[in-house]
Amino acid sequence: MKNIVITALSTLTLFVAMVYSSCKPDKCKNVTCAYSGTCKDGACICQIGYEGEHCETITRDKFKGIWNVNEDGTISGAAQYTISIESGAKINEVVIKNFQNNFTEDVVGVCYKDTLTIPVQTFSNGSKVEGWATIYETTSLNQHYYQHANMYVYYKVTNSLGQINEYGSGGAGPSLWSK
Repeated sequence: MKNIVITALSTLTLFVAMVYSSCKPDKCKNVTCAYSGTCKDGACICQIGYEGEHCETITRDKFKGIWNVNEDGTISGAAQYTISIESGAKINEVVIKNFQNNFTEDVVGVCYKDTLTIPVQTFSNGSKVEGWATIYETTSLNQHYYQHANMYVYYKVTNSLGQINEYGSGGAGPSLWSK
């Protein structure tokens, strides 16, 4: 008799637990995440290189385009020139062409949300570059940075002689990039 009561109570407990757990609404039932994003508690968690409510936006796209540069470094004079930012090898990377108006090799940047990081890179002429930037939308038309934006770029270039030209530190303001 004792075994029958224990079995009945165990079965009843299991039944109640299953009914209770099946009554919880699935917050991800009506959520679709793009580009292999996954839903957790009703919100999309995006893969690297993607963002947005449903992971529908490729992060690097806001950085791509032709940029007008205005800068004045710690050892260089004021300069104005144009650079181009294009898609890089990875989904979260870009390449910057004509960096500092004299680099013949592309500079690689890594995009995450509104930040562009320039990891330390050494070039064939012995110079090194590293830095970071934050992008700001300049229009209220909600075009998501694609047509009009500014970036304040903080970076330094060390030439083969060890001389350091800084932008955004050492008394110099950041480099301003506009599109």
